[in-house]
Amino acid sequence: MLRRRAAGGRWVLVDAGVGPADGPAAGWAPVPGRLPAALAEAGVAPADVETVVLTHLHEDHAGWTSGPGGEPFFPAARHVVQRAEVAALDRADPVWEWTVAPLRATGQLHEVDGTHRLGTGITLLPTPGHTPGHQSVLVEQGPAGRDVLVTGDVLVHAVQLADPAVPYSHERDRAAARASRERLLAQAVRRGALLATAHLTRAFVEPC
Repeated sequence: MLRRRAAGGRWVLVDAGVGPADGPAAGWAPVPGRLPAALAEAGVAPADVETVVLTHLHEDHAGWTSGPGGEPFFPAARHVVQRAEVAALDRADPVWEWTVAPLRATGQLHEVDGTHRLGTGITLLPTPGHTPGHQSVLVEQGPAGRDVLVTGDVLVHAVQLADPAVPYSHERDRAAARASRERLLAQAVRRGALLATAHLTRAFVEPC
């Protein structure tokens, strides 16, 4: 999901897709991903992105942190992730060498702790369980429109909208994931927010 900070300003991107053909997701995901083409269609160049929020460090969400040659795909962007997520990532995980190590080397990796106000109308919300440092993003639209909650992998199947207790096989902590899901869905209902999802059939769905 893209959000412009202000009229004429630069962009905030949530998650970085499956990545190029030589990325860590190549063994199972449909690479290369469409993110570069989607950005171009929206008139956004990689250099226009000032912040990339990573909901978590799975390869299908961090793939375009590096380009095909290994250089940062978003050359001017800070990449914001929960400190707990980085701490829990095994250094043998390919995402470490693909994302964490190169972004640390360039000073572009920014680790935060807990709820974090990224800027006007954008708040990072800890939603652990799928991974230890998973985070979701609240985009407040104000009087102009509906708030949006970017869920990351809090939701991976539509059935979890109807029954948040249904687990997902790849959740690191199922009890924590369920609690995060229930809390996030309740917040969406209270705010009348739209859900922006990564793995459901439709990208934008109503909370139940």
